[in-house]
Amino acid sequence: MSKPYKVGIYCRLSVDDTSNSAKSRDYIPGDESVSIEHQYEMLSKVVMLNGWVEVKTYRDDGYSGGSFQRPGFLEMLEDARHGRINLILVKDLSRLGRDYVAVGRYTDVIFPALGCRFVSVLDCLDSEGDNTDMLHFRSLMNDYHLKDLSGKIKSVLHAKKESGQFLSAYAPYGYRKSTEDKHKLVVDEESAAVVRRIYGLRHDGMGYGKIAAALNQDGVLSPRWYWAIHYGNGRCKYSRLWSDVTVKNILKDPVYLGSILQNRTGTRSYKDKTMIQKPESDWIFHENTHEAIVARETWEAVQELNRRSKLRAAGNNPPQPSLFSGKLVCADCGYSLVACREAQHRKNGSVKRYISYYCAQFARSGHSVCSWHRIYEISLKRIVLGEIRAHAEAVALDEAAVLEKLKKQVSSKDASRLELERQEIGRLRRRILELEQLTAKLYEDKVGGSISEAVFTMLLQKNERERIQKVERLDVLLAEADKAQQDMDNIQAWAASIRKYLTLEDLDRETVEALIDHIEVGERSIVDGQRRQDIKIYYRFVGQIEGGAFQHG
Repeated sequence: MSKPYKVGIYCRLSVDDTSNSAKSRDYIPGDESVSIEHQYEMLSKVVMLNGWVEVKTYRDDGYSGGSFQRPGFLEMLEDARHGRINLILVKDLSRLGRDYVAVGRYTDVIFPALGCRFVSVLDCLDSEGDNTDMLHFRSLMNDYHLKDLSGKIKSVLHAKKESGQFLSAYAPYGYRKSTEDKHKLVVDEESAAVVRRIYGLRHDGMGYGKIAAALNQDGVLSPRWYWAIHYGNGRCKYSRLWSDVTVKNILKDPVYLGSILQNRTGTRSYKDKTMIQKPESDWIFHENTHEAIVARETWEAVQELNRRSKLRAAGNNPPQPSLFSGKLVCADCGYSLVACREAQHRKNGSVKRYISYYCAQFARSGHSVCSWHRIYEISLKRIVLGEIRAHAEAVALDEAAVLEKLKKQVSSKDASRLELERQEIGRLRRRILELEQLTAKLYEDKVGGSISEAVFTMLLQKNERERIQKVERLDVLLAEADKAQQDMDNIQAWAASIRKYLTLEDLDRETVEALIDHIEVGERSIVDGQRRQDIKIYYRFVGQIEGGAFQHG
């Protein structure tokens, strides 16, 4: 009897085939790819003619063949891992991908390891046939096509930049794209007035953070939100507030002089989308391409102020990583706390140096958002060191009791419930196996003429519905079981790690990295005439341990 095949149909439409593609903007010639619908219609007929079972169709509409991080493709792999499909069907090899190295890895290693047959219809390629020798050659040609296409697009875009056309997706704050020519910038008067104000405040000597604070206090929307409300859909995932970095970027951009500076960044290659900074020799600069917002005298005066500020900063000592850098979080706004080095000059002429930490958002917004949340490193070091020692002593005295306490903390399920779930997993696995055997028997009965086509279809669909339901429930239980086991493993790892610090005398960066995930720092307050500050320590592997919140006075 032939193996019953559960088919996953995979359809992909190239990025350059979509309506907003490079092709539609006359960057590249049209591709030969057919629509998603046409791909599916053809592949569905292939399934029917071969007597296979069509389980699911996976679609990636508008995704490049150079990347395999596509939602439909990843979902198909997950279903193959769980045995929901055992045959992957595509129109041609280029639909699977155009990177011949990655395609070969999937067809030669990953699909066979998953027990999946691979069929490419127009290429007449079948992983269970005798014509797979051509597969790598076709993959190489697809990869070449992608490389050639990428080169053509980059050449056309570079030529447009050389001619002075503005090609970024969004117009800079203070401008909008012309309705007659989207590659031309025109002044947006409302936001341009804010830009002039920013340059004026800086010209008068105000710092970046103070300018941001002034804009926030007046309710001026940040550039991202301004664009979303005036030119987008009214929604934005970024902050409504101005920061010192946003102000600084506006104050050094030559676009406000009427100039365009492009080609400063790019990708490494058509296979690697990581953005890199290009050498200055590759930058493309054009003057007088659009109306200026800021007078040249003002712009140059501001650049001189910026240059002097940068020189002063360069004269300071180079920053050194602090003990808790990257580990502290503001309890109110969620931003990181940043380190600040302070010096106290004493009457006897000596200098006492301190390190403190405070909320980054409070600093970046010019003190207009959140509050200090300041804590000194020497105080925090004493708190953390004391708690680590206490936990190490507890593990050394009665490790079993500590582990049991942590198990109850991380898991809401008792032993009896876990046992019931393990029994259910066993029942589900047995039933899924029975259903798969019943499906195979149905095929035998159909071929032998014991049952009609109509009965076969009805019983097959009934079996498949139950099987899918059981598989989905099994997946949920297995995921929960995996998490429970991972939680137990994490607890054991934490106990083994903390035990080593029973005699810890001092705290260093290596210990902080090994034990601490993050520390939540609250704002100082006065309670019954005493200063209080909530500190919550979250450990690697186990998070915050019950009873581990401290009040620092």
